[in-house]
Amino acid sequence: MTILSIRGKPVDPAISLIIFFFSALIVGVIPFLYHDTAAQNFPDEETLLSFFGADLCQLTSTTIEERNSYACSAFLLESAGLSAKTAPIAGAFLSVTLTVIPILQFSRIPLGVFFVSLGWGFIRAIFLSVLSKDMLSACVVLLSVMAAQHSGFGLTWFLSSTIYGWVVRKYWLLVSAVWLGLRLIRKQLTVFRLLVIIVVVYIALALTFQIALGVTLDFARATVNENREVGAEGSRTVIEAVIASDNALLQALNATITFFRLAFPLELLRFGSVSQLAFISIMPFTFIWMVKVVVEGAKSGNKNLIQAGKVALAPLSFLIIEGVFEPDFGSFARHFAIVSPLVFSAMALAQKTELAEKRLLRRRQAAAISSNPLFVRPTRQDRIS
Repeated sequence: MTILSIRGKPVDPAISLIIFFFSALIVGVIPFLYHDTAAQNFPDEETLLSFFGADLCQLTSTTIEERNSYACSAFLLESAGLSAKTAPIAGAFLSVTLTVIPILQFSRIPLGVFFVSLGWGFIRAIFLSVLSKDMLSACVVLLSVMAAQHSGFGLTWFLSSTIYGWVVRKYWLLVSAVWLGLRLIRKQLTVFRLLVIIVVVYIALALTFQIALGVTLDFARATVNENREVGAEGSRTVIEAVIASDNALLQALNATITFFRLAFPLELLRFGSVSQLAFISIMPFTFIWMVKVVVEGAKSGNKNLIQAGKVALAPLSFLIIEGVFEPDFGSFARHFAIVSPLVFSAMALAQKTELAEKRLLRRRQAAAISSNPLFVRPTRQDRIS
């Protein structure tokens, strides 16, 4: 059973269970309480409902126009029996499961890790309060979280994220491609090499966009922000280019800067709102833990720790691609909240592996001591005294 730990000291299992239960209850209630407010602030539900019954999605078509993301999302959500009335139920289920399952994958979850995971759960529940594409990406992540501790994780993540990218959000095709690439070279990954690879990925994307499409690397972000109405969601936290240039190398440099702006969103401190301060507090920790598991998995020969590294590569790949497409920090918080459970699943698997290795080492040390002819086993009286 999973228990909380504070500074390495375990909390009583019964108290841990009560804390987990009430945390899940709060996360599950948010979609019901926040639905009406979310429907007014987020346009997704109204847009999706306008496509219900239209039958405009051609799943097998190779043209993006016939695979309109909203039309295909509406088709899938409507096929699942969802509507504006049932959306909070689905949102509550997805929010709770994506929060609780990674927590229960730990043997002992440190209090700080628990709070960060719960913080993402609150953010996730707010955005899943209404009918949205994020419900579909949440299903992709839920499948992957459930497979995180099994050998089938790689196939589950790659296929589900690729299918989701083909049908709904096209940039997820790049996410699955980057994950596969990092997966193939994972043994070479260090923190420095990872930085170099991220820059190389952005250079490759910048050249591809410029040569094949005739656009800059951040064309999608620029298009969204140019058409954004003043006062619309995210208009205050727009991500503007630090380096605006037609040069592919400078575009890649700008994407790299954006990547770290997303990982460490300290610039949001100027707003000072509680929600943004909470996001600023949890994102850097999540990023650091994610990179730590990736590097530990690359160095290790233990199959479970290697598996943890592969799992952590999934949200890292997502973050890399978000550095190209994300228009504002609000949208980034919304989208990363969906994939963040994979960070905690990876951490849980790494922790279990490390605890198992420590237990094995202690048993070997005890066996070595007891087999020593000079070792005298303490009597019962010695142990009492």
